[in-house]
Amino acid sequence: MIFSLLNVRKKTAATLAGIAIAALCLWGLSMWQDISIQELVNILLAVIVLLGAVMAAALVLIVGFKLILRLVDRIAERQHEKNGD
Repeated sequence: MIFSLLNVRKKTAATLAGIAIAALCLWGLSMWQDISIQELVNILLAVIVLLGAVMAAALVLIVGFKLILRLVDRIAERQHEKNGD
């Protein structure tokens, strides 16, 4: 493989090869279906925005659950201290 000549790790070479194959497949598909490059870029940007929104929503949910769990732990700790006195 050509990536072995570049002295890159196997994982990096696999990633680069996957990206190259995907780009060539999209290029071939766009030529076959007569889709302009501008449309492909618009679709790519829309997918990136969608993935970013999903990641942001997941982050907000995780932070929200962590805060709720901390609040519940504090309330339980206070109840335990009240009952222990």
